[in-house]
Amino acid sequence: ENRAHGSAPRHRTMSSRKRRRDDDEESEDSSDSESDSSVEKVKKKKKKKEKSKKKKKSKDKKKDKKKKKKRKKDKKREKEDLKESMMGDRPQERVGVPRLVEQDGIGVCEKKILKLGTGRRPVKGQEVKLHCKGWLMKSKKVFWNTREKKGEGHKIKPYKFRVGVGKVIKGWDAGVLSMRLGEKAIIVCTGSYAYGLKGNIKWGIPPNADLEFEMELLHIDNEVKLPDKYDLMKEKMKNKHHFLERDATSAMLSFRAAPF
Repeated sequence: ENRAHGSAPRHRTMSSRKRRRDDDEESEDSSDSESDSSVEKVKKKKKKKEKSKKKKKSKDKKKDKKKKKKRKKDKKREKEDLKESMMGDRPQERVGVPRLVEQDGIGVCEKKILKLGTGRRPVKGQEVKLHCKGWLMKSKKVFWNTREKKGEGHKIKPYKFRVGVGKVIKGWDAGVLSMRLGEKAIIVCTGSYAYGLKGNIKWGIPPNADLEFEMELLHIDNEVKLPDKYDLMKEKMKNKHHFLERDATSAMLSFRAAPF
């Protein structure tokens, strides 16, 4: 009886020990597999981060290359603009060399550059700011100077007007449209490009006087405003300077009105 009673628990204890060992081995295997999976996850995350970093670096490199190309193009354009400003559109456009800007049957507009400009040229309808000094060609009498102080409270300001729309004399429109930003030049206006037969009594300019202007173009506004036909007609009716002009077809004289 004692042997029978003793053999049963021994068998049970042996089987339980085996089970425990198996369970421990399974738990170890599971823990190993979990640790392996976590390591793999970490490795995958690292790989993803490295890939994203590489992609960012490649994108940044491409952007840097594009920026460098743009800079090179901008530098080339600046050099070309400087060459154009130094040489001008024609070989005549050089410092100290007078050139014909415009002419008609009864007047001439000429320009002699004193200082080269490196900027753009204005377009008809844009507002420009400039300093100007005007004098009579024969007597050299100065009748206007924007840099001259007229009194104690007077502030020196550049003159501004909308170019190419008949707000000023014809020679001013033609001369300023031929200038670059920052350019300083002498503009010669004769006949219809100055004040014509009427002259300007307020400034002491006699009829048919030849004028010279020293101009420096300081600013060009981006906005373009062109007048309507009605506005042009009003300007013509307000300021009529009549000139005698020969027709190309016949020797007869005809009157022509020009707005100033």
